[in-house]
Amino acid sequence: MGLPIHIEITMNSRVDLANLIHAASDEICRLAGFDEDACLNLGLALREATVNAVKHGNQMVLERPVRVLFDIDDESLEVTIQDKGKGFNFRRAADPRLPENIEKTNGRGLFLMRNFADEVTFEHEEGVGTTVRLIKKLPKAAAKRVGRR
Repeated sequence: MGLPIHIEITMNSRVDLANLIHAASDEICRLAGFDEDACLNLGLALREATVNAVKHGNQMVLERPVRVLFDIDDESLEVTIQDKGKGFNFRRAADPRLPENIEKTNGRGLFLMRNFADEVTFEHEEGVGTTVRLIKKLPKAAAKRVGRR
């Protein structure tokens, strides 16, 4: 299989469909050559990003789609999650490791994303929605294997 690889999933705003994204990410990570731990960690981060898009972005309005795009090239796996929401201030997210936040349930998803991806960006366009982009660099050996398929 040659590069680049592009996969798109568009889904209704249902929290239970985030499990589908997690399962797809496991298979895509294996295809990209990541080890089992990296696949699990990125899958958790993507599941959280998808749940955030459904709950906080699209306010669980079933008709508002969430798009998840997977792109693999010679250097990295890039995953983009897009919702139709009003956006949020990602800079103000509380650190869930601080004692005053230990029992709070919010902020954990952003923490996972930032710790399990090499790069995380957030963009919001008024009237269009929010885009979260996670980039995970391919292991050097994996980049060579994927290119030879």
